[in-house]
Amino acid sequence: MIEAIERDALDSSVPLADTLRKLIALGGQTGSTELRDWASRELRGYVGSGVELPEYRKPPAIIQINATTFNARITGQQISPRQLPDPVNKHIGEEIPLGQSVGEIEALFEQARADGGSVRLTMPNAQDVVTLMNHEVGDPYQHITEIYWSLSQPAIQGVLDQIRTTLVELIAEMRAGMPDTEDLPSAELADQAVNLVVHGRGHRINVTTAQSAGSGSHTTQATPAVDDTGWTSRRIGALVVGAATVVGAIIAILQWQGWGF
Repeated sequence: MIEAIERDALDSSVPLADTLRKLIALGGQTGSTELRDWASRELRGYVGSGVELPEYRKPPAIIQINATTFNARITGQQISPRQLPDPVNKHIGEEIPLGQSVGEIEALFEQARADGGSVRLTMPNAQDVVTLMNHEVGDPYQHITEIYWSLSQPAIQGVLDQIRTTLVELIAEMRAGMPDTEDLPSAELADQAVNLVVHGRGHRINVTTAQSAGSGSHTTQATPAVDDTGWTSRRIGALVVGAATVVGAIIAILQWQGWGF
């Protein structure tokens, strides 16, 4: 199962939804709740899940409006978030939360490719925002009719690539922690892989198999993902600075004594 998921995740022609369903099945075989939950959220979407939307699902987008004037029609005029009325400008910016299922995001990508490289997505309470903007402008010769996000095809592709890369990283983390004699990761290893790759928590697990003949033993080594104390980096930095100071002092003394450099 893990080989099939890895193969599909590395093949961009295989739909992400198919690979994520296999990951759910792997989560069931290993007993990993974390693995099943992450794959299910990507498949079903994050809307109504109560789980915070991952950063990779917040691609950049531009805000555009359509409007009519006394003698013209304006289409796709880009505006800044600062031009939105208060308090809307505190909650809507130039990024769009994509809480949809991965299948819907893949469909958006195809739509953007067919429609010239971008898609229009309606922002929350768009009509109320339009009404408020028209009221604040107070120009009888200009009337805003629509406001929306414009999301580019490359931005959508970036979201899909991030999901696929996360899949590959999950498989890599589980493989790195599996002894050679095992075909499936343990539930603890799978949960730990999700916490590390998806949530940025925990430690990386490396398993090294003994090389001596006839030995099936292995050692498990935990490698911190980050230096929580910062002690090591500070100490190395101090040593480098100290060494540079000593070398500089020696060169200055030799130059003073007439040595050329």
